Amino acid sequence: MSDNTHSTDHPWKNLEPTGRLLRPADVVDRTGLSRSQIYQMISEERFPPFIKLSTRASAMPEAWLNAFIEMRVRRAVDRPGYPTDGL
Repeated sequence: MSDNTHSTDHPWKNLEPTGRLLRPADVVDRTGLSRSQIYQMISEERFPPFIKLSTRASAMPEAWLNAFIEMRVRRAVDRPGYPTDGL
């Protein structure tokens, strides 16, 4: 796998962990995905991981979540047949 493909599939891996630290409930709210879907996608390396803050607290850098959301939007918009009228 080339570096270019890697960064396209996992854009958060090349980003500094900047912005707010989002707790799991914040990530659920921002994505509309369930907590179990998020953890499943993390285990499949299709979603940015949480950073362990303490034994009982985890959070995700906002920049990583934003990169994931932007990637998903780009993929949806780039699909053949995506309506572009009125944009």
